[in-house]
Amino acid sequence: MRDIELGRVVRAVRQRRGLRQSDCARLASVHRTTWSLLERGHLDSMSLRGIRRCLDALEICLDLTPSWRGADLARLRDASHAAQQAAWKRKLEAWSWQVWVEVSFNHYGERGRVDILAWHPVQRIVLVGEAKTEVDDVQALLGTLDVKCRVVPMIARGLGIITFRAVLPSLFLAEGSTNRDRVRRLSPLFARFDLRGRAASQLLRRPAAGQMPAGLLIFSNFRNATGSSVKSVGGHRVRRSERGPSTNP
Repeated sequence: MRDIELGRVVRAVRQRRGLRQSDCARLASVHRTTWSLLERGHLDSMSLRGIRRCLDALEICLDLTPSWRGADLARLRDASHAAQQAAWKRKLEAWSWQVWVEVSFNHYGERGRVDILAWHPVQRIVLVGEAKTEVDDVQALLGTLDVKCRVVPMIARGLGIITFRAVLPSLFLAEGSTNRDRVRRLSPLFARFDLRGRAASQLLRRPAAGQMPAGLLIFSNFRNATGSSVKSVGGHRVRRSERGPSTNP
């Protein structure tokens, strides 16, 4: 949406609600001239925080959709997601899990694909994993994972896994301040994932008999295009020789 079009939307909603610019400015805790800038489409003179405050006052949602070189951005995001999946596949297989990626399903009207499906034949655990480079729509993410866990018995049977003692929902999130901040701000929604970081990685490395956690959540770096794994430590970058993703609590 262009700047001038956003301004027209704001003006239309304000007028529909019978409000003056001064009324809306007071609701948003901004100066009236700031509100006037918004309605005239002069967004370059405003901060993103100020724009959001004004839109919140009228209950208008702003969906920022980045674009870059046509379809190149989608391919770039897909490549990052695939790199994360590949790194975790290598790691889990090194820990004696059998791993499948992008497993499609269509059962009782529920359809989709499981990012990472893993089976530990000794402990008879099925892992249902979602790999995310960006934590954006949290409700959709958690709802989708819940659906996949619910239909996993049928998915597993299709792979020759007949009986298992536990289903382990797992979130593999790309390391980054934005993702961590989103999980922290919406912590009640992520309460189910009660084992995290190194403790979660340790469980995957050596799963044992007994009760499983309700869910795993791991922030991790993954291999970049050069094939080297880079982990941020303090203000420095330290190259690691270990294969697969590095995990942080």
